[in-house]
Amino acid sequence: MPTTVGVGYSEHAKSYEAGAEAARAALKHADLTACNLVLVFGAEKHDPVHVRDGIRAVVGPLPRLIGGYSMGIITNDRLGYDGYQVGVAVMSSGSVTVDMFIETGLVGNEYKVGLALGEQIKRGQYSGTPNVLLMYDSVIRSAAQGLVLNTATPLVEGISRVIGSWPPAAGVGMMGSMQWNPTFQWFDDRIEQHSAMALVLSGGVRMDTIIMHGCRPASGYHTITKAEGPLVLEIDGKPALDAIADLLGPDSDKSWEDYPLFVTLGVNKGDKFGRFKEEDYANRLVMAVDQERRALVMFEDDLKPGFDVQLMRRSIDFDYIGRRTDELLGRLGGRRPFFALYIDCAGRASAYCGTEREEAAEVQRAIGSRIPLLGMYSGVEIAKVGQDMQALDWTGVLCVFSE
Repeated sequence: MPTTVGVGYSEHAKSYEAGAEAARAALKHADLTACNLVLVFGAEKHDPVHVRDGIRAVVGPLPRLIGGYSMGIITNDRLGYDGYQVGVAVMSSGSVTVDMFIETGLVGNEYKVGLALGEQIKRGQYSGTPNVLLMYDSVIRSAAQGLVLNTATPLVEGISRVIGSWPPAAGVGMMGSMQWNPTFQWFDDRIEQHSAMALVLSGGVRMDTIIMHGCRPASGYHTITKAEGPLVLEIDGKPALDAIADLLGPDSDKSWEDYPLFVTLGVNKGDKFGRFKEEDYANRLVMAVDQERRALVMFEDDLKPGFDVQLMRRSIDFDYIGRRTDELLGRLGGRRPFFALYIDCAGRASAYCGTEREEAAEVQRAIGSRIPLLGMYSGVEIAKVGQDMQALDWTGVLCVFSE
């Protein structure tokens, strides 16, 4: 039997009803009465227990269930965020093998959790090449309490240390809102926080991925001269806030209060003085500022003294999004695509980046009705840059599963 996937969407304000409505819509979309995997993402306004119970009331107790909070949801014909969105994908397959792994206790232990999760992935018995979808809880404390995040870089490094070269893989740092409230994860019938999870699909399935960038260099190279964890303290020997103000110039309408979710630093992992290639860049978004220390607080802690960075400007080319989607679909050859997953940085939503159109709508347009599509808005995106798995900011990662 060919693998079949259906996707459902709900904006019901009651959590149980939202889970049930999205699950029913997903089964109907695929013309299924049963499934063996449920992938779920939902906004933080919902109660995670009630969402799970609503889904279980529809799909029953047997399917594996995995997912977590998201700021919003994208499907083939629906797109919404900052509300009560829930998105569900159901899969029925006689050829795809589903394995799921989880490690908890992420706070302050990202590398060790990565090692342990990597050991679980490595021990798995797979039919053919495994395809890994990594999901983890981004948020430790909310902005109201003093924003602190779990970081993807040491988590990925821990996994890499164990498994070596990565199979086809992508990942998402999950958050439920721009208020950075606590997030929850679903793992079968467990409700977790501060966890890292891996969904591994093997058998005849293959996951192809492509990165949707949206930034271009707006400066030459500048050197980080002092950093501490996720704090960039100095650039070119100047306090980081002052250095950014100089780079933006005296005519800029941006003050330091505007830097969070606006200022982006790029690290070029290719030829520093060659032709600009978006796929060579790992971009780092400013999460907050430390006014007292005149520092930038980044989403990740991997910008170290000696790193050369460029100030990046937002440049979403909507035609580019469509071209990149078509490029990915063109890689499939004679394989049959059965599911598309889009991991989209929440900062790219039009309400936050100021565009008149939603870039995710271009993915919807390119996918059309050919492949079931489920997307979620993320805090961090993870994908391969070259041969290395890399935490990314202000990007979209499109994954297409085929057989």
